[in-house]
Amino acid sequence: MKSSSPPSPPKLFSHLYIERGVLEHPQTQRIRAKFADSQVILIDHYKEVFNRPAQSFAAQSGSKKLILARKEGKFLHEGSQYSDGFGTEQFFYASSVMGCLYDCDYCYLQGLYPSANTVLFVNLEDAFEQLRPYLGKDTLVATSYDTDTMAIESLTHQTLRWLEFAVEHEHLHLEIRTKSANFKALKNTTPSPRVTLAWTLSPQEIINTYEHATPSIEKRLNAAEEAIAAGWNVRLCIDPVIYTENFDILYPKLIETIFATIDPNAIEHLTLGSFRMSQNHLRALKKLRRSDVAFYPYSVSDEMATYPEAIETYILETLMAKAHQYLPKERIRTWQRQL
Repeated sequence: MKSSSPPSPPKLFSHLYIERGVLEHPQTQRIRAKFADSQVILIDHYKEVFNRPAQSFAAQSGSKKLILARKEGKFLHEGSQYSDGFGTEQFFYASSVMGCLYDCDYCYLQGLYPSANTVLFVNLEDAFEQLRPYLGKDTLVATSYDTDTMAIESLTHQTLRWLEFAVEHEHLHLEIRTKSANFKALKNTTPSPRVTLAWTLSPQEIINTYEHATPSIEKRLNAAEEAIAAGWNVRLCIDPVIYTENFDILYPKLIETIFATIDPNAIEHLTLGSFRMSQNHLRALKKLRRSDVAFYPYSVSDEMATYPEAIETYILETLMAKAHQYLPKERIRTWQRQL
């Protein structure tokens, strides 16, 4: 496995760029107090910083800055073909943060955004207003689709605000996907039967090589175990699977490790899916990373790059067979392209 060199530990938010229009917003005031030693720079619009030309994503990954802004337009977007709506009538993802605290080689955000800095839209209340008209029937919202909200929950409190909103609306279901070990952020919150906490899991060797700055598999599993003990619905996700020369050792061993820690009867689902990315995002990723994830000879169909069909089938059949030792097939969900 080859990867770009892991970055040095990031220096988080030494600078706060704040739109003048949100300077007095309560969220802005709370964050300023939390980062009292950070340099504050006032701006008119977040794109002045986030979208400026000739930025180095790699360099910024080692010293991320925080941009506080007001989102204009849509917070909600229809769930993509790359994700599972789990049978709900409506499936959306919410985009309230741009950028991620973590720095994974295979992340599509590097191809989506021009900057590694983080934009936090403080006006989450507007997302709730946009969602209300849809809440007459079952609706799933993925709150951490374009970021890892749990990783920065102590900063944003956005997950807690989503949970409070969900309590008021009986048709609203939430999926909160994370690689974080930060379950303590929800420890004092009452679990909801309409909320699922979903952990992305990888073999430790994959974490070491590709998932820079993320918690270990042990810490992720311990956080998931805590959540189950506290009464939360938990989904475990081996997705994306990174195909390597020792795939058939690493990933079956991962499944053994998972269920040596967590009671298989205690989880909602196990989801399996191989790496996939839009071709446009993959092209951009190749310019940023010398990782073998970016330069694998993928098969491209309908502008989506993923492993050739034979490899993708081998990945899913291998993991399905192993997972079926612990779970019935109806509780194992797989993502596979439609040919």
